[in-house]
Amino acid sequence: MEGHAHDDTHTLQRALVLDDGEFYVELNENFPVDEAPGFLQRRCYVGVTTPGGYECVGSFAQDPRGRWHASVDAPYDPVTDSDSRSLGRHSSRMDAIVALWSARRQALCRHKSD
Repeated sequence: MEGHAHDDTHTLQRALVLDDGEFYVELNENFPVDEAPGFLQRRCYVGVTTPGGYECVGSFAQDPRGRWHASVDAPYDPVTDSDSRSLGRHSSRMDAIVALWSARRQALCRHKSD
């Protein structure tokens, strides 16, 4: 598999939930696995700003009311003063992960491999 961007991605010690070879969802290792928020990562080249060979392009986390929020990176919008697009609040972590995974190709990717 020489020459593929994901060959150099350092993900072996992480809790991967989904992986399609370009994008993957991982749990935050600083939390117990059954409560962990997580991240949508996209594999890219290894460089100064991407030393691990990936970039974070989305996330999911539980809010204080117990709902799970998911969002993907987006171009900065001065009207909303935000650089992310909400994918809604969900009653379960799995629903938030599904929403995040379904929107992965809509995420703003800053580090193109081409």
